[in-house]
Amino acid sequence: MDGGAKGAAHIGVLQALKEENINIDYISGTSSGSIVATLYACGYNPYNIMHIFNMYCKQIADYDKMLPFKVINTLFTGKIKIKGLAKGEKLENTIRSFCMSKNIKDISQIHMPIAIPTVDLNTGEIIYYLNTYIDEKSSIDRSNFDDIPSYKYRGNISSIVRASCSFPAVFEPKIYDRKILIDGGVRVNTPVSILKKMGAQKVIAVSFNKNDNCSTYSSNIVSITLKSFDIMSHQINEKELENADYVLDLYTDDVSLLDGSKTSKLATQGYTITKNNIKRIKQMLQL
Repeated sequence: MDGGAKGAAHIGVLQALKEENINIDYISGTSSGSIVATLYACGYNPYNIMHIFNMYCKQIADYDKMLPFKVINTLFTGKIKIKGLAKGEKLENTIRSFCMSKNIKDISQIHMPIAIPTVDLNTGEIIYYLNTYIDEKSSIDRSNFDDIPSYKYRGNISSIVRASCSFPAVFEPKIYDRKILIDGGVRVNTPVSILKKMGAQKVIAVSFNKNDNCSTYSSNIVSITLKSFDIMSHQINEKELENADYVLDLYTDDVSLLDGSKTSKLATQGYTITKNNIKRIKQMLQL
């Protein structure tokens, strides 16, 4: 799971699978996908998650109130001190509140196997936070990069999700675990291989694609950053998708990272596309 505001489409996917009695035993998500994955793993149903996600889309605009002054300071001093448009504290508090309602504070307290990737800004290292131990010696994969991911089996779940949602230039990086962490999508946009390493036999991946009739250019800084990020991560994402047993391609509208006005439409798109693919999915799962 990945996303930004498009992450609402994941909720529709989960609802369609639930209606078809397809149980999810392992789950992983990056960025807003980590929000949906975490809430689902904590025991919230798709209807509940939709309500919470709509709250998240309001909280995502937790803009730094000092931003105008930082811009002015930059103009006069030439020193850029802006880390992101939003702090992300409200998002973190929202996740903390709903997880605590399920008596969950640490990722290790979640019963469903879950993995959330983040990236160390200083080293570029992938850091997976997960609650299921893996054989780290056999999990080394140098096919994409020369470094080896780190695996953390404990951690404050709201801080981890906040870190995984720290989209560059939009959210400030999350300082946690003595590291500066940013959006896991920088390196792992659709986390598939980690689920296989955790023990999942079959993995359904959700990949976002843009409709051909969408506009190709947007002049605001967030949209430009998002498009650049998509281009950068496309080839890396292909490597992960090759490990999936079934890929659901969601052809969504050109939705801004911060656009919370289309969550219902996106959830419906995810639901419809999953239903249209359900026969082939069941064949893959041998159901």
